[in-house]
Amino acid sequence: MDCIKHYDFNKIDWSLDEIEKLDFKFVPTYKINPSFDSYHHSRYEGVIGNDVYFLPNPMPSFVDEILSLSIFDKYQIKTPGFHRLQPGMILPLHKDPYQSFKKRHVIFDTDNIHRYIIFMQDHLPGHYIQVENEMYMHYTKGCYVKWKGNTSHAAFNLGTENRYTLQITCYEN
Repeated sequence: MDCIKHYDFNKIDWSLDEIEKLDFKFVPTYKINPSFDSYHHSRYEGVIGNDVYFLPNPMPSFVDEILSLSIFDKYQIKTPGFHRLQPGMILPLHKDPYQSFKKRHVIFDTDNIHRYIIFMQDHLPGHYIQVENEMYMHYTKGCYVKWKGNTSHAAFNLGTENRYTLQITCYEN
């Protein structure tokens, strides 16, 4: 599949240069997500995880424009954040616990949490995403993947350039 889903995010003007300048911080995901418990081999240290730029950091202005699009109208809560997956970084197949999102918004169930990953750039060689048993590549800027609740997914950067995505976590009553 060339594009998992496409919404006209390209009518929003964003610059990859602006995203690259954000103050990303590395999160060693293998230490905080129980889904990664089977990956506790020393080879994974520094590889499982990604660089994040989340609230309360100020978001670029185009993020508000994206959140105001009709695709997000049905959600009461919409929390954005950016991910940078550097070459060699991986997020093996896992399920998100949504711990900080649920705590911040006093949510107890995971079933009504929706996750959108919007690609901030065209696919580059070595950039892959997996949702359940499907691998996706060859996406273009503005394509996105979406899942709900405890869906298994993974991301890999086996290429030579950084991979940038905007993650929007939503809640629907």
